[in-house]
Amino acid sequence: MINFFRKKRKLLADDPSSAKASGSAKALKYTRYAIGEIVLVVIGILIALSINNWNDQRKDIAKEQQILLSLQEEFKQNIKELNFDHQINLSCIKAITTLLNFDKNVDFETRTIDSLLGQTFNFATFDPRLGVINDISSSGNLELIRDSKLRYKLNQWTGELDDYKEDVIIRREYWINNASLINVHLPKRNQDASMDREDYLRDILIKPIQVPKSNYVAFLSNIEIDGFLFDYYMNQSFVTINEEAIMEFLKSTLLLIESNINHD
Repeated sequence: MINFFRKKRKLLADDPSSAKASGSAKALKYTRYAIGEIVLVVIGILIALSINNWNDQRKDIAKEQQILLSLQEEFKQNIKELNFDHQINLSCIKAITTLLNFDKNVDFETRTIDSLLGQTFNFATFDPRLGVINDISSSGNLELIRDSKLRYKLNQWTGELDDYKEDVIIRREYWINNASLINVHLPKRNQDASMDREDYLRDILIKPIQVPKSNYVAFLSNIEIDGFLFDYYMNQSFVTINEEAIMEFLKSTLLLIESNINHD
């Protein structure tokens, strides 16, 4: 292409119709020649810049795809872990509800109450993986993602956790400050057998001890304990509501991530 322009430039410079046997004709010839050289240089620079931009674009797209694949893995892992924790917390709410509605006037086995209390205090806290999102945010690589809607969602991700963190702290502090009410009537160790789970496996379990059934009736009849269980139920409910909102956010964001991944 450059050779083509060089030949064209020479034809213009050597145009016989404009070539006169005079100094002005020679000056015109050289002016045309110089302009042709300048045009060639500009064209060469533009072509080089175009090639560089194309190469840079290819590199950015390749980097974007790698980021999207990493985000896909991180979001899938977060969905899996949140679902695990959410199911534990739903079981906790179910146990609290059963205790609050328990009819102490009907004959019952004391181990049923022990089991329900074990599930009541067997709550979980979602600890999200944020390594990839933190890395791309701090490095400025978030701008490599071309989908503006996805960029916006990713910018909102850590903010989505704020309400959840607050409710988790309230739940934990309330439990720490009030759970001792139960120990007045029932042995804490009796709840241990019902707190075994996949992420909390132990080689040794603490054996329960027997206390009079009247202790269990007193526990179920205590107004202060009833109030504690109700407040704890409310705190746990707020946690699970936030978990459901986070799950919806994670799933919708994952769909956006996957829609931007090239599968060629």
